[in-house]
Amino acid sequence: MRKVLFTLVALCGMMLCPTSSAQVKFGVVGGWNVSKISYSDIQGTAKSRSGWYIGPKAEIMLPIMGLGVDVAAEYSQRKLNAEDNNKTYRSVEIPLNLRYQIGVSLAKIYIMTGPQFGFQIGSKNWDINNPAAPAAQETFKLKKSNISWNVGAGVQLFSHLEAGVGYNFALSKYAKLQNGDGSIKANTWQIQVAYLF
Repeated sequence: MRKVLFTLVALCGMMLCPTSSAQVKFGVVGGWNVSKISYSDIQGTAKSRSGWYIGPKAEIMLPIMGLGVDVAAEYSQRKLNAEDNNKTYRSVEIPLNLRYQIGVSLAKIYIMTGPQFGFQIGSKNWDINNPAAPAAQETFKLKKSNISWNVGAGVQLFSHLEAGVGYNFALSKYAKLQNGDGSIKANTWQIQVAYLF
């Protein structure tokens, strides 16, 4: 997965390097997320739970057609509810989004999409109650990394302040059942605010 990330960053760099007038901004992004677990090959239900994220962000805009790239490195805490077990999924998330924006410096509208690479930190295993046998627990081993995909839209005001909404859907597993084929994924709604210097 790291090779994929480095390849994408290198491709973006090659695309932007020949354009000396590309506009580069740095800032900070943070927001609120609402995640829900989905199970594979096991019984289980889950409720949506909220969390948060924050980190540095860079935005590189080409001088033509309103196209650009934004990338961030976010510390994320996703609250997940699985069979009345409240779990906190901590990770470093690296979204790499292609964006298109239109408007004037006072106000612009943007849309964005791209992959997000997550690197889990903290707990290595989760014990979750088995709904078929309440006295028993299932042990899930958390994966060290995962990949997901972002789509979103928002507004940029005065070329500095951004506010947007997005949806992040899992392309890979977050955790796998230690003794079996069951697995866990989580999809997430996001509301975010960023300030670019």
